Amino acid sequence: MEIQRTANAGVLLKMDGVSILLDGLCDGIDIYLPTPAAIADSLLISPPDVFAFTHNHPDHCSEALLLPYRNQNLRPILGPEYLPMEGVRIGEVTIRPVPSRHIGKTEPGLVHHSFIIKGSKCVWFMGDAAPLQWKNRSDLPKPDVLIGPYAYANTKSAWELSCSLADKVVLLHLPERNNDPYGLWTAVESATAGATNLFIPQMGEIITI
Repeated sequence: MEIQRTANAGVLLKMDGVSILLDGLCDGIDIYLPTPAAIADSLLISPPDVFAFTHNHPDHCSEALLLPYRNQNLRPILGPEYLPMEGVRIGEVTIRPVPSRHIGKTEPGLVHHSFIIKGSKCVWFMGDAAPLQWKNRSDLPKPDVLIGPYAYANTKSAWELSCSLADKVVLLHLPERNNDPYGLWTAVESATAGATNLFIPQMGEIITI
């Protein structure tokens, strides 16, 4: 399984011959990085099999970058504003949306879904879902890999919860180190010191799990 970071909080996931773009086309907001033009261009040349977006915040979903795919009906698009929300199956891989609560104060009308991707491995893609809501969710399969924002590892308690949920954690939604006025990198590195199951990919980086 390959995971390439393509956006602030998004990845291109490749598993069992299927490619899934998860929150993988975004705009830059505040300190959070946009999808680089070179990555956006490469995705347009070779589109993934499925697009999935957890919610419509611009640092997770760029309407402008998504427009060519919508206009040409190139691939299935899953997300709050796109159908089908029941999920899809391609080959031996299923992508299932799970209603979830966004971190922080709830915005009126905001719809947020996380995704469970199952094939030869099970992956949870959290989007901006608040960590504590996953405690004691015995109705959900245990993932091999959890992909989530820095809130899953910026305190020791959050990191302990993440480790209890999944064998490996891929962390997103971090800014560049030299543009981190909120001290997110410092908090994550303090909470996860010595961890061997944590991956923090840089933009464009591909990791194999």
